[in-house]
Amino acid sequence: MGIELDEQTQEILEILSNTPIISENEIAEKLEIKINAARKSLYKLHSAGFVEYTKEKDAEKKWWYIYFWSLNQKKLLDIYLRHKQKIVKKNEETIVAEREFEFQTKDGALKFKYEEALANDFVSPENGRPLVQINNLNFIQQLETDIQTLNTQINDIKLLQEKYKEEMTKLIVAEEVPEEPKKKPKKKIVAKVAKK
Repeated sequence: MGIELDEQTQEILEILSNTPIISENEIAEKLEIKINAARKSLYKLHSAGFVEYTKEKDAEKKWWYIYFWSLNQKKLLDIYLRHKQKIVKKNEETIVAEREFEFQTKDGALKFKYEEALANDFVSPENGRPLVQINNLNFIQQLETDIQTLNTQINDIKLLQEKYKEEMTKLIVAEEVPEEPKKKPKKKIVAKVAKK
């Protein structure tokens, strides 16, 4: 899906997928690695948008920050959705191409439309050997089945995205601090002095 992860980074991703939020210190302890190695992997995941963090000042060391990491669910769902959609598109293009060709060389290296095969008297223009008719019905049916499965997965991902969006909206609403009611301004009493 566009990014290669080393074994350590994959292990960190696995830890994050099983823990809603965790400090980099805890990650380093679990994997028995130095904290700098954990940070390097976490920064790699962060630059790809897979994780997000919050930081808090360390109570013991006032100049030190502790970073708490969690998976970026929205980004991961978006990436996974795009990946599945690309596979569907590729399979659909393959089906169109497979339906277009009816003959091929015996080794399958060259494929021909019916008109092209007829123009060549159903013989390969490269080696003069007879062309064979393509029987790709099973392959096309398998691609169509794969597309149906992928479309079901895509719908499931979209439902997860909607659920995540609703949960985030609830959290945001819950975190909003209600405004204090504005105090009514005091009326100024102005005494008018009568002119004599």
